[in-house]
Amino acid sequence: MTEGDEGPFLREAAEWIATLHSGAVTEEEREACRRWRRADARHERAYVRAESLWHRLEPVSGRHRPEAGPVLGKVLGPVRRNRRTSLLALAGLLGVGLAWWPLASLNLTSDYRAAVGEQRQVTLPDGSSLVLNSGAAVDVDYDGDERRVILRDGDVYATVAPDPDRPFVVATGLGSARALGTRYAVSLRDRRMAVVVTESSVQVCAATPPPPARHACVDAHAGQRTATDGTIIKSPRGVDVRLATAWLDRRLVADDQPLTAVLEELARYRPGLLRFDDLELAGLRVSGVFPLDDTDQALALLADYLPIQVTNYTRWLTVIGRR
Repeated sequence: MTEGDEGPFLREAAEWIATLHSGAVTEEEREACRRWRRADARHERAYVRAESLWHRLEPVSGRHRPEAGPVLGKVLGPVRRNRRTSLLALAGLLGVGLAWWPLASLNLTSDYRAAVGEQRQVTLPDGSSLVLNSGAAVDVDYDGDERRVILRDGDVYATVAPDPDRPFVVATGLGSARALGTRYAVSLRDRRMAVVVTESSVQVCAATPPPPARHACVDAHAGQRTATDGTIIKSPRGVDVRLATAWLDRRLVADDQPLTAVLEELARYRPGLLRFDDLELAGLRVSGVFPLDDTDQALALLADYLPIQVTNYTRWLTVIGRR
């Protein structure tokens, strides 16, 4: 064993820190933590590192200091089974940021990417253009027969320069969206690929259709949306494209949506963590237009409209609760 080999155990250490600072730890849990620390020298080193980071937590103001422990438990406790979420949440609480952690979803080696909260426009060699939404990452592969954009994560809007001899394809691990000359949006989130067509038509195919079919494709036309999980592809249906692509105007449009869904979307545009309890906020619904380039203002608008409280503990952690 060598110094610095405790990295793989930082996840467990983060959970133990969350438990001990939850404000509701039992003596049995304390003893279990002690046993875990004694079981392996790497466990102890990981625990010391996590505890050191915890003590470096700088609250927004002194009055928040007594609440920091219970807040850590509130933020991490309900998701202890999800170690990745717990670890990232602890990193956010400690104010050390998220970009350094190797589990971050953004592929930093991609040809083009947009930072969190950023919207980026890219002109491709053939004159086609892309708009990358917050956190999106793409690779570009133009060979002699095909113009291919590989979406690694997030949302992208393509304006395609016509070229009948070289199809334009936006591909993901779940499927592909092929067009000859059109405008359309493709999103890749939570193991689901969605396509919204704003002009002309697009052929959308699943990557691995169930047997005996070798191909599973549908044609989506302007004003339609379809989606696939990589195997099953949904029939195209009409959609309000202005709402579906409102992110292009840096707006989030909610029409009687659950508050939790709106918060999940806003979280994609904020560095750090936006945390809330689904059950606590259940039943609250939202209609309105919210700015995506100023999510603090969006949260303030929600707090004016709904019985919720927005609390910033560090620049990396915002907690939403009922008033």
